[in-house]
Amino acid sequence: MPAHEAHAWWAEVEDIRARIEARRAGAEETRDPAPRLLGLEGGRTVRPAAMSHQHLAAVPERSQRRTVRVSESRPPAPRRRPLYDAPAQQQAPAIRRRPERRARPLVANPDRIALWAVLLGLVMLLVCIGSAGAATTLGTRTLKAPMEGRDVRQLQNALRRLSLLDAGATAHFGPLTRRAVVRFQRTRCLTPDGIAGPATIQAIVARTRRCHTAGAAVPGRASVLTHRRVVTWYGPGWYGRSTACGRTLTPRLIGLADRHLPCGTVVHLAHGSRIVDAVVVDRGPYAHGVDYDLTWGAARALGVLAAGRASVRSSH
Repeated sequence: MPAHEAHAWWAEVEDIRARIEARRAGAEETRDPAPRLLGLEGGRTVRPAAMSHQHLAAVPERSQRRTVRVSESRPPAPRRRPLYDAPAQQQAPAIRRRPERRARPLVANPDRIALWAVLLGLVMLLVCIGSAGAATTLGTRTLKAPMEGRDVRQLQNALRRLSLLDAGATAHFGPLTRRAVVRFQRTRCLTPDGIAGPATIQAIVARTRRCHTAGAAVPGRASVLTHRRVVTWYGPGWYGRSTACGRTLTPRLIGLADRHLPCGTVVHLAHGSRIVDAVVVDRGPYAHGVDYDLTWGAARALGVLAAGRASVRSSH
């Protein structure tokens, strides 16, 4: 085939091909409004690489207009937030508030509780009165501070008759009553421990006379006080501890420490006009030349606290 005939034939084929593709494009637009010949990238029209100017010219004008409208479309702009926020009452729905409950009182019935408190106080008062008046006779029990009762009142009245107590009878064994008891014990050659035991109470009731010398006050003891012993004393710093004989060391304990006598042995000691009955409660002393180690209470009753080391008369 000559070249000029081939060129004419090819131009005709190209024309027919462009019409067929245009018809197909129109049919596709009818079914799907979205253009297939044109694409969108970043909001601009993109032509296919295979299309030429002749193909674009063969596309109907209607399809071109639609394509232009689609290419010029923009995505909806994002909704801007207002510069200020609306009040909380407009944004959030109304919150239904619960009715406020009144606080219940801690005490349901104050009058009833007050009545119970009064009744309980009366019961305790009756119990105290009954316990205080249980011992109604002087000598039924050993009296010491801080006991109370009718027998304490009787003891105070007896000490007042002996001109040893200047205060009134209050039925309370206090410091003044204890001092009066100690004064009576010292003047009657008894252990001045401030406790109204059976011997002290018996001496008060019997109105025992004052003793001037140990032999005159207790004739039986004068014959047994034949030994001369050197004594010292101890106690402060050791109170509350248990002794070798199982006794608890206290300031009021009338006792002594010895190396040989059995525990519980009563030793009569005399210094001047004072006589003390001390009990062996501990072991010792271990110092050279000392026979007995007195407790603080025994040394105080015997009157050798200031001397520190003294020579006394003893029954052992």
